[in-house]
Amino acid sequence: MGNIITNTNERASNEQPNKDLIPWWLFLNVLALDAPIVAIVWQHFLAENFKIEISITETASLFFTVWFIYLLDHFFDSRKEFYITQRHLFVARNQKTTIAMITFTFTTSICLCFSLSKSLILGGLILASLICFYLLLVHTSIANIKLKNNCKELLVGIGFGAGVALPVIISNIELKTWLPSVSLFCLLCWLNCRLIDAWESNRSSFSKTDLMLILFIFYLMLICLKPILFASAISFGCLILINKFAGSKNTEISRVLADVSLLSPLIFWIYP
Repeated sequence: MGNIITNTNERASNEQPNKDLIPWWLFLNVLALDAPIVAIVWQHFLAENFKIEISITETASLFFTVWFIYLLDHFFDSRKEFYITQRHLFVARNQKTTIAMITFTFTTSICLCFSLSKSLILGGLILASLICFYLLLVHTSIANIKLKNNCKELLVGIGFGAGVALPVIISNIELKTWLPSVSLFCLLCWLNCRLIDAWESNRSSFSKTDLMLILFIFYLMLICLKPILFASAISFGCLILINKFAGSKNTEISRVLADVSLLSPLIFWIYP
């Protein structure tokens, strides 16, 4: 998510990525654009399956909000002065550009909010407060709080998934109808984060909690909508294959492929 989602904040490392030119296939990740792309693809996929109309404004608002959050997260990472990935190095070497992008995405997000429904704004504010609390926990030393292993990735997955599915969550659709599908997407986002964290920290083994959550993914696949089941199964299979054959051998390629694997709904639009 992109990245889907960035989760290397608390690991210091003396190793730095290659300072040569950034390869073209890494630009979306370095600019934090992969997460918002995944977000809008799944927003429309979920809305399509639950028969909900999504306006251009809602799509744009989600895109710029997710982009802002990830840019801000990368910026905070770079301030810790350890650069284990190209995205950390890019932000550290282009801080003025990054601050300009953060300002632009934040301003655009606020402006777009005025065109959203009151219920969507309220849901967004609640979610935004939780995300701000998460960022404080991760990027500050308040009370020396340290999130337990897997907790951070799970929070990111839930926050990202809930934000993407917010139009579905606030709709009149019954909870029991949308909850399995939305929960499944949240756990896919968690797995994406969890594997990326494992690759970048060279911790390849799964914990008991990981295995329980993976089993829960299989359970949710049995009770969610069929199109979401197929898309999730494709993404899940791709993530497992990437973990087996690439993983920590080349973390940058693995990260990009992990984010691409979450674009599985595109298959249903290309081959309806």
